[in-house]
Formats: sequence, structure tokens, C-alpha cells
Amino acid sequence: MAEGSAEREVLRLMTGPWVSRAVATAIELGLLDRLAEGSADTDTLAADLELRPDRLERLLRLLASVGVVERDGGAYRPTDVGDVLRRGHPSGMAELALLYDSDMFTAAWTRLADTVRTGVTAFEAAHGTDVFTHLTRNPEDAALYTAGIAAGGRFCAVIPHVHDFTGAHRIVDLGGGDGSLLAAVLESAPQAHGILVERPPALAAAELRLGPLLATGRCELVEGDFLRGVPHGADVYLLSRVLHNWSDQDARTVLRHCREAMPPDGRVLIAERVLPDEDPPWLSTFLDAHMMVMTTGAERTEDEYEKLLRSAGLSTRHILDLPLEMRLLVAGPCT
Repeated sequence: MAEGSAEREVLRLMTGPWVSRAVATAIELGLLDRLAEGSADTDTLAADLELRPDRLERLLRLLASVGVVERDGGAYRPTDVGDVLRRGHPSGMAELALLYDSDMFTAAWTRLADTVRTGVTAFEAAHGTDVFTHLTRNPEDAALYTAGIAAGGRFCAVIPHVHDFTGAHRIVDLGGGDGSLLAAVLESAPQAHGILVERPPALAAAELRLGPLLATGRCELVEGDFLRGVPHGADVYLLSRVLHNWSDQDARTVLRHCREAMPPDGRVLIAERVLPDEDPPWLSTFLDAHMMVMTTGAERTEDEYEKLLRSAGLSTRHILDLPLEMRLLVAGPCT
């Protein structure tokens, strides 16, 4: 290793939070939205957005150094990364970036040492309650959370292409957020009726997303707590990025409710970052640490999921790969 390279790498690691703040600032100021309309020099951007040119130039230089924008002669334009960070982009990455930069998340991460020392969830140490109670009490944070989590779930559109929903007549999406996954599934299964079970803060977003399907009677919204019970008689129970929020005990409870409610040929579909037993990829590793900070849950290995399933009377049928290190674990009743 060249002299000074270790120190340089330390500086790169420790300035990571500054990069995320700079990206969120560019979104908040409307900078990336403006650049999506066409490249422009600093003075033009500053005049359009009512910003200080000298300060804006320094922000743009930072954004260029991390690949969010690039210089085009005397002007700046967004890179592919900058383009997906504009508001209104189908990826929803702008909403996800603002969620990750929010005080709700950053304050929790400042208490990482507490959870490593004591096992108390860092979010609770920072905010005085668990994340889901916090969302119920803070509607603005709940709206930000729902929008950001929906953005992180764009992989949902792939699920109907890797799993055949033919023959499913009743599909229950537990903790389905804004309903994006359920909408994609129902589009691929016109014979099916959907039920989305969620907390009140998420139901408003789901009502907007699923409006046409609600109007035609294709689906319904149910305010509920899947730790207490789930609707009975579904052919398929969807759990997309749900179990990683909960301890093994709570996850087992949810799975047992599904097993007790489903017919003998029913299925539970679990969309999670199912970790390999060795050398997990970086994104899944980062998000596993984030689960430790935010919740009582974790990203689990195939073996850990199988043990959970078996304890609830279920077993893995097969596992399918999805984008962004996600995987779809298909489970059914033990035979």
C-alpha cells in the first residue's frame, strides 16, 4: 500500500456523511430538478434557484467529485446518478435519499455504540420509542418514511415475472406500504382479489396508489396488526421487507399466523435480502447494520430463515433472485 493511502482511505470513509448531506441538499434546493431541464453554468443556476453563485459552485464541485453531476464545458449537467435523484424520477431515489438523510435516521445512527454495548435499539435510544410508534405519533416522518420505503421497493415490479400467481384467488399483502407490490401482483393475476394490511400512516398512500383497484373492487385496505393476526383463507401471503424489521420471536409469530390462516396448498412469499452464509455483499451488509440501528430485526441467512419457517410449520420451496440483492423466498406448509 502506497504511503499515505491508508490515511486517505480513512478520510474517504469519515467524510461519507458529508456526501450524503450534499446530495440531500442538492435535492432540497431543486438543483437536480433544474439540471434535468438542461445543463447550465453556475451563474444561471444560482439566478434560477436564488442561490449564492460562489457557494453553489463549491457544492457543484463536490457533487462532481462523487459522480452526481459533471462539467460540460462551462456548464454542469447531471450524470446517470444525478438523473435518478431528481424528484419525479420513477426510481423514487430522491425520496429515499431524503429519508436516509433525515433526523429520524441520522439521530438513530449516532447511538450505534449504545446498541452494540447494551442491545437496546439505537432508534429507541435516540427517539425514546420504537420506530413504528414514532411513525404513528409523527405524521410528517411517517409520510417521508412511506415515500422512501416505496422508492426502495421498486424491485417489486419484477416479482410477478419470477413467480407465477396463476390460480391465486385471494392475495394478502402484510405491511405492504403504499401498495406498489400488490398493484403489480394484481395486474399479473386478473382473477385475484387483494387485501393490503397496514398501519394507519401508510393507508393514505396506499389508497392513492391502489385507487383504481379499490374502485373496481379488486382489492381492499385493512387497518391491522399482523403480530396479532392476519386475514384468513388467502392463497398467497406477501411479506416484502417485513420480517427484517422484527426479532426472531416476532417474525415467528407473523409466520405462524400465516400458517394457521392459509389452506394446505397456500404459499408465503418473503421478499428480503437473504444473506449467503459467507461473504455477504456490501449492500446487504450495510442494511443489516441499519436494521440493528432501527429495529429489533436483522437481515437473515437462508439457514436462519429455514429455522424460522420450520418453527412456524412452514418450509422453503425455492428461492428466486431479484434486483438489488433482494431474493424471493417461497414457502409452504411442512409436509
